[in-house]
Amino acid sequence: MPAQRIDELRALVAGTDLSLATRRLMDLCDDYEALHELRPAAMQLRAEYNLDREMGAGELSGGSADQLKERARGIVEAIAARATALVEQGHTQTPATVYWSEGVVKRYSSGGHRFQLGPIDLELRTGEITGVVGENGNGKTTLLRQVAGLLNHDEGVIHWPVAPADPYERRGTIAWIPQRSARWYGTLLQNLRFTAAIHGINGAANEDRVQYTLHRLGLTRFANLTWAQLSSGYKLRFELARMVVWRPRILVLDEPIANLDLQAQQLFLQDLKHLATSARDPVSIILSSQQLHEIEAIADRIVFLKNGKPVYSGSTAGFDQDRSSNVYELKGALDRQRLIAALGAANVLALDDTGIVLRLTTPRALGSRELMRALANADIELSYFRDISTSTRKLFHQDT
Repeated sequence: MPAQRIDELRALVAGTDLSLATRRLMDLCDDYEALHELRPAAMQLRAEYNLDREMGAGELSGGSADQLKERARGIVEAIAARATALVEQGHTQTPATVYWSEGVVKRYSSGGHRFQLGPIDLELRTGEITGVVGENGNGKTTLLRQVAGLLNHDEGVIHWPVAPADPYERRGTIAWIPQRSARWYGTLLQNLRFTAAIHGINGAANEDRVQYTLHRLGLTRFANLTWAQLSSGYKLRFELARMVVWRPRILVLDEPIANLDLQAQQLFLQDLKHLATSARDPVSIILSSQQLHEIEAIADRIVFLKNGKPVYSGSTAGFDQDRSSNVYELKGALDRQRLIAALGAANVLALDDTGIVLRLTTPRALGSRELMRALANADIELSYFRDISTSTRKLFHQDT
């Protein structure tokens, strides 16, 4: 693993993504004690990158970027010289179950309306990300609040195997980021210092951990700003910083990327993946979202809720592997008649207009390569294409 991460860093430094290169450099130096003497240099490099990069710019370029790259190369080679020590130190941690539930049910009744979440079985392990998806009003937030220890259940059993038995103390091991965070006062830096302190991180350790978190999450230039001076995207990054500064075992996020632009979404999700898989302090992350493709790209497990029931709960890679058909989303100059002419009537099992794209169902034997070839041969141009055969996205339009 250390050799792979060194190779990753060398490739990143040789490329154009300085943002990812400086973040991963900090991660590696923080993960291994044998690299801690290089950690200040990695932090300083990341801090300078954060300050030099113009807001909204695609990436840092020019002489400043070249200088940072050269310094990054030096740190990477210093890491490589310690490769033997990294292997000897190693990290023998295996994924640990931090939450599991069996047959959990939560019921609501208000004004004649009744809703039941569950029964649900769920296991969360360190190093893994679990995505909770489904339409609004199907119980995603209720499930997350149960995991966070904020909501009781009516039936079933819930265990937090590595957390204290006392509910109040248990809350101190679980980080909860709601969809709408409360206003806070003082500066971002003051709040991070306070949060670290109430979790027992004091003195020099407090300052080190706060500065590390600031630089790692790209908040260097915002340290002395207040709540009113931050955009919604950076308020979310602050909430993440405030949670991870004390290294929780479980991180629970409710619709965290709902109000972020595409670039901010990708950066935020990338950071979540790196936090979850930390070699030194792996975290179990569970989050809800409407952005199916983005969540499926990082999630190890998916829970799809419909009418409060888990239509699917399992590995992302294992979804619908025994299917008999494929499902594709298409957009372009095409209709049912043109598709039948291009593919043959036997290959068009269903065609639904979602209002934005056409959803085509075919026999499983007709793969995406064969489909695209047939459409090209029929001179049909597409402006959008996606294979959702193994995506929970197709459950949104099924009656279950």
